Amino acid sequence: MCYYCRFKGKILSAVYQIQVPAGIPEDTSGCHLYIHIGPDHLTFAVLNTVDSGFLALQHFNLEKYNALAHCTEIITHNEWLNRFYAHITVVYNFGDSILVPEKFYMPAINEPSLDLVYGDLNKGRQFADHVPAWELYLIYRVPEALHHIFESHFPSAEFMHSYSSFLKIKKQRSGETGSELNAIFYNNKLIISLFKDAGLLLMRSFEYETSEDVAYHLLNICRQFDVDCEKVTLVISGLIADHSAVYAELQKYFLFLQLDQRPADFKYSEAFDEYPPHFFTYIFNAALCG
Repeated sequence: MCYYCRFKGKILSAVYQIQVPAGIPEDTSGCHLYIHIGPDHLTFAVLNTVDSGFLALQHFNLEKYNALAHCTEIITHNEWLNRFYAHITVVYNFGDSILVPEKFYMPAINEPSLDLVYGDLNKGRQFADHVPAWELYLIYRVPEALHHIFESHFPSAEFMHSYSSFLKIKKQRSGETGSELNAIFYNNKLIISLFKDAGLLLMRSFEYETSEDVAYHLLNICRQFDVDCEKVTLVISGLIADHSAVYAELQKYFLFLQLDQRPADFKYSEAFDEYPPHFFTYIFNAALCG
């Protein structure tokens, strides 16, 4: 079944959509809903907690200057998003964020800090995620109007940032020695993180247009932190194909490339096998956070 919403007479279709053959169950009260939203995309997945199996996943691309209207239409008209769920998590993926060591965290300066780094032109709702495993706080802001849409439609939802979600899972899997780069790909954006000897050195969002842009960002980070690109492990996930120009470009510089895998904690029907296992790990991992 194809799910879509209408926007000014046009049909906004899900770019990727996966659904188990049985379709939407009559009762979803035993399921969890996970929504991942950024400036240019909205992805959601539904997990049946009875058997730990995912029932559906849909990914929408959002037009840059119509993202707010697109989100409203999707949430209003998508049947999956208008059911009752036992738990709902909304993961925000916006770049205005600062990682603060726990011992230096002061709520009173959250707003001035964000304004200092990103300017005060685009105000938004401020949040602070505590990531105790890393002894960090992540302060970030989300467009006010966008948050109002999600807060109104999902009043019981839990909100968190994609960085927090990633770091919580990463702590469980990180080794004690060596360096590791992680690159999570979206439409024209990637999130890069660097770990060395189980410590976090950097986590940032970058925009890109060409494969050379991606290689530049990764190589520049290696140079800044004195990491050998021929020895570091580069773990790739998100919307990038292993036969793409970007992947081929990275193979020129990085000898140890790994494609991320879906969490083994959950079940995935054959419908999910239509797409590479590394495509949607960012939303599957959110389900590991609760």
